[in-house]
Amino acid sequence: MRRTLAAGVAAVLAALAPALPAAAQDTRAVIIDAAWDTRPFIDDLRQNGVQVIGRYLARCPQPERHIPEKRLIDQGGINDPSSEVRRILDSGMAVLSIYQYNNDSKNKFVGRDRDGKPLAGADCRPTNRERSPAQEADLDARAAVEQAKALGQPRGSSIFFGVDIAFSKTDVATSRAMVAYFEEVKRTVTRAGYVLGAYGNGDALDVLLDRRLITYAWLSASRAYPGSSDFHNSGRWHLFQNGVNLEWFGGTPGQCRRGLPLDTNVKNARFADQGLGFWTRRGPARIDPNRVKAVYAARRFACDGDARIRKAASSGARDLISSVPRCQGGRTVTHPSTIDYANSARIGRTSGDLVEVDHDDDGSFDGWTARSNLTPHFGVKPQWIHSRGQRAGARCPS
Repeated sequence: MRRTLAAGVAAVLAALAPALPAAAQDTRAVIIDAAWDTRPFIDDLRQNGVQVIGRYLARCPQPERHIPEKRLIDQGGINDPSSEVRRILDSGMAVLSIYQYNNDSKNKFVGRDRDGKPLAGADCRPTNRERSPAQEADLDARAAVEQAKALGQPRGSSIFFGVDIAFSKTDVATSRAMVAYFEEVKRTVTRAGYVLGAYGNGDALDVLLDRRLITYAWLSASRAYPGSSDFHNSGRWHLFQNGVNLEWFGGTPGQCRRGLPLDTNVKNARFADQGLGFWTRRGPARIDPNRVKAVYAARRFACDGDARIRKAASSGARDLISSVPRCQGGRTVTHPSTIDYANSARIGRTSGDLVEVDHDDDGSFDGWTARSNLTPHFGVKPQWIHSRGQRAGARCPS
């Protein structure tokens, strides 16, 4: 009863969180997540309209993943004025806390890595110890709470735990282990005053919501994973990762530099008035509901397998942005010629049957595509087509 009451109070605090100041009709991405230190780009992110930065918690560093800056705690705690968390918060932006530690394998739920080897213990030293889902969850939840407190994360805000696998409801053994894992995580996280969310594909989030193990559902961008399109179209999601493996602030052709690798996310307009547990030093924070609705309304999915992006509204069907240079990874590359099937894009002005699109959601419009190449609104996500040939020939429903 005490844990249930604590979870209820935390959820109420999140719902009543004050809104971050914003230009309500700004349709640029407002929520990003990054596995790299954002300090060199704080000013750029704020000027680009970003208000929430998702950063990672994990019980141990993972040098084998070659992302040495992934853990926010390794960039300093709340009492260090030069730390990343302080720079984010002092700039007026909020934090989205994400817990991921080897969460990209179903072996995770039984304390093993992708290769089946036992994961390190609380001391981050190698071990041969076998663990149950509850034991692995206890280690993760304790680490998440400890790091959240060291970063200054206030009670009533959220921690999203990752299920970064192609989870299927038909996998009974993994489903059972995942449920047991989240039952233990929920006990520890809610006892500490935090709200539990999960990041994952449609089938995973369906199970966790139905079991009332999470309050918030963050749908991954994985188009081909089980249940993801159905879950999106159900409207049950709170956050959707609409763009992945992007890079912003890479300079201009001829002067390319390493930018910030990141993903972009959209909050469901259905929950525009509800806080999702983003946080500042003052407590849970939410995005202005009008900004949430504007961002959502300006997104579409490509439902045509050949959604070509023209250079200009006056361009012919073969005058595409693929001939236009841009920077990525510190070098000059070209834009893609199409919006990939079932990927999203931001839309802008219209001209006849064409609409302006920002295919990489970096805040700048890249070109134009036929409106008939896109879904009528963001609440409809195309079902994934596994055959590459059939995907290329797909056309939007009339």
